[in-house]
Amino acid sequence: MIDQVISDFNIMHISVICAAFLGGGFVKGVSSFGLPTVSIPFILIIAPLPTAISILAVPLIISNLVQMIYAGDIIGSIKRHWTLLLPLLISLPIGVYFLALVDTQILTALLGIILVAITSLELRGISFTFLKSKEKLWAPIIGASTGIIGGMTSLFGIIPIFFFVSLGLPKERFVSVVSVLLFSGSLVLATSLQRSAFLGPLEAIYGLIGLIPIFIGVKIGTQIRKKVDQLFFRKIILCLIFLVGVSMIIRNAEIFL
Repeated sequence: MIDQVISDFNIMHISVICAAFLGGGFVKGVSSFGLPTVSIPFILIIAPLPTAISILAVPLIISNLVQMIYAGDIIGSIKRHWTLLLPLLISLPIGVYFLALVDTQILTALLGIILVAITSLELRGISFTFLKSKEKLWAPIIGASTGIIGGMTSLFGIIPIFFFVSLGLPKERFVSVVSVLLFSGSLVLATSLQRSAFLGPLEAIYGLIGLIPIFIGVKIGTQIRKKVDQLFFRKIILCLIFLVGVSMIIRNAEIFL
């Protein structure tokens, strides 16, 4: 097995992966999320979607664990948002099961359109804060549905993150709950990928090497985040989600042609 991994190791591939992870780590440091959404488009240059998601599996677990510990208030975040977190974690393996069976391009493009639409309204001042009064209703629905979507795309955090923005969480509480969400979700995702034979030794090695540029990017991005106020931070998050949606549409534009 070791000989096979060595023979399959590709310097060009690891160079692309490290560059993708550096950019993803920087965005993650600024916003507390964004590693897969920034990294996957670049990794898709050298690998298919299931492989790209698998390469990200180990870095997602470790980077989100570090960020979760650093952010603190883990128990408080779980108690406050368990009605979203639990359904998401239960439904993630279902999405991984469908990863090899369905056309993820259509799903990803539609998700991108939804993200662009709702963030455009928020940035124009048309707020979704009404979700706060219906949190008990919407939290489990969002958790279960995005778990399935996330299992097929690795983007299980985007819609919950928008939901947290709509709740008007303080900056540090936002970072804390997003870290808990991404760590627990990435752990379940990696386990499901491994059991589905998508995550092998080579993907794990690529991911471990990629941790170095991730932490460099996160360090730089975190220093920037500490210098911005709450309102500006919220706008940064919304703009990043908007750009994520645009990139998802562009990457899958061929389905509309």
